[in-house]
Amino acid sequence: MLRNLISIIITIVFTLFTFTPCSDAMTEPRKPLIGAQISVLEGENWSICEDYFHTLKKLGYNTVILRVFHNHGDRFHNLVKKSARKQGLEGVYFDTDQAPVISDILTPACKSAHRAGLKIFAWMTTLKANYDRSLRPQVLSFDENQGKISRENNLLDPQAQENIVFLKQLYKDLATYPIDGILLQDDLILRHNQGFELVNNTIFPDPKNIYRITGRPHTEITAYKAPFYSWRQQQALKLQHLANEIFTTCRSLKPDLICAQNIHYELLYNADWGRNWFACTKESLATSKADYLMVMAYQERIRRELKLPLEELSSTMLKIFENGVSDEKERIIFKFETPDQRVSRKQKLKSIATLQKTIQSARQKGWQDIILTPCNNLDTADYLFPTSH
Repeated sequence: MLRNLISIIITIVFTLFTFTPCSDAMTEPRKPLIGAQISVLEGENWSICEDYFHTLKKLGYNTVILRVFHNHGDRFHNLVKKSARKQGLEGVYFDTDQAPVISDILTPACKSAHRAGLKIFAWMTTLKANYDRSLRPQVLSFDENQGKISRENNLLDPQAQENIVFLKQLYKDLATYPIDGILLQDDLILRHNQGFELVNNTIFPDPKNIYRITGRPHTEITAYKAPFYSWRQQQALKLQHLANEIFTTCRSLKPDLICAQNIHYELLYNADWGRNWFACTKESLATSKADYLMVMAYQERIRRELKLPLEELSSTMLKIFENGVSDEKERIIFKFETPDQRVSRKQKLKSIATLQKTIQSARQKGWQDIILTPCNNLDTADYLFPTSH
């Protein structure tokens, strides 16, 4: 009887190992995300816009990332009627009772993108969504010109519970749309002089405790004191907590929604810069619930900001790519900028060569996901596929 029992057990085990597929084998590798980030839909009607989406698909793109917010100074999508443009200079391009609605561009955009076989991400602002500035708590900052704390009326205070509730509801309205993902704009940051709190009628922290300040009344922050760094670490965690709250809220409505957030390249180039300038740290990103961390590796901007000779750009970009390998490899996606259409032909050719070399370097380092921005028309979209240039 014991022999029969052992025989049965062996048979069961053999069957399990023979016929049960390995979960790793069953899991197909994720296809690279090839994205066109669209700041302005340039088509004058939806037929033209949909043709553009179909062309993107034929070129090899699988995702469009569409701007659905409009701040003062932004270009309107060409589909927005002149009457709607006059009514509001700021707002959003989807229906919500949380913010001014310029026009519901997102509904037809989703239909057109999906008919073309593309995923669509809604690219939305956070702290700059302060369109009703008289009502919501605003960011407190240290004004170097005046040497005192002041309010920035165009920025929501991310530490105020009222604002957290507002942003979660705004994004919940966005998540009701048939979108495939959301991308948080790069304004979910606090610069080195922003993010003070009013606690029991006292400003916290005291600027004198975190900065070395010279001059009066026009002051200048000349250095940071030790408490500044721990303060920035805490700010980074608070900002990421807000992002996570937004993601969780959206996923409660749509569990499969892909969530992404913009990350400044400085964090991968010099982690201290990321912490000091934007309140973003590798520790805070480690707590992120985002599916993707989209690094704004805008090669032309990097060259300008770091004042690099053209021949030094490649090594700088390689450093950023290599640092990305050691940090959040599975979630990082690099975004590159398309050449400026307004420059001379000679300058444009240089920019095209730089872009193509940058993409080639990224892929040699193992980065297969690529996003180009702005990708508003065929001329800019086609730079990812250099055979036609």
